[in-house]
Amino acid sequence: AQRMGRNSIGIELQERVAKEAADRMATERNDKCKAIPFIGNSRTGNVEKLLQSVGINKVQFVIMHPPYWDIVKFSDNPEDLSNTATLEDFLRAFGEVVDNTTKVLDKNRYCAVVIGDKYANSRIVPLGFHCMNLFTERGFILKAILVKNFDETKGKANKQGIWRYRALGSDFYIFKHEYIFVFKKPF
Repeated sequence: AQRMGRNSIGIELQERVAKEAADRMATERNDKCKAIPFIGNSRTGNVEKLLQSVGINKVQFVIMHPPYWDIVKFSDNPEDLSNTATLEDFLRAFGEVVDNTTKVLDKNRYCAVVIGDKYANSRIVPLGFHCMNLFTERGFILKAILVKNFDETKGKANKQGIWRYRALGSDFYIFKHEYIFVFKKPF
């Protein structure tokens, strides 16, 4: 957002991650806009009060990049979505994030979610499409599905050959993409 000269507010559950974001924003400071990271829970925090604290009532764009359920545990915090026990628990909790954060989104404005799928028990769990459905079930209009391809992931650690070998030998899928779903709020 800073690079584009746009004001931004970020909500992060983990203090360490919020501090890292603030440090990165400070190195690329743009005096033409405000970039404010907050430590908090986007599922249960009072987003309206947070916005009012900086003189804002509504926002024009919301972007979410939740954990991909339990693929990577980001913390020991039970409020962390990466610690939910079941797919249903994850979707319920992420639905709460959607409800809590998009209530401050202006009518006819946009939101996006960046999410990937999961592979477990020799099958794909279409986590991205489950999350997409959370929005459409709430009345959001799906405007775009972007597929972001990538070759490098932390889990592959620059060893694509061994991962490809393991995938072929063990009948599993090599993830090389994530989705960016874009929605319009018509209400």
